[in-house]
Amino acid sequence: MKRVLERDGWRCRKCGSLENLQIHHKLKRSQQGNDSLDNLVTLCAYCHLAEHGQLGYEKSAAEVIEKTVQPGRRLPWSSL
Repeated sequence: MKRVLERDGWRCRKCGSLENLQIHHKLKRSQQGNDSLDNLVTLCAYCHLAEHGQLGYEKSAAEVIEKTVQPGRRLPWSSL
């Protein structure tokens, strides 16, 4: 997974954030997706939730993420 982070410059590929990075499978494992570099992308926790369509249903999850960020640090979605 470090290879994915290094390839993506330790940034979210959607918003450029450097915080709360996660690895996302473009094609889900349940849909025969694999762990090849071509199928993996670095996303921040917020963009990862958005990619899975969970933001509309899981506002509390976004709030949990906000609590993990350093105090005073502006989040990419804080203006929403």
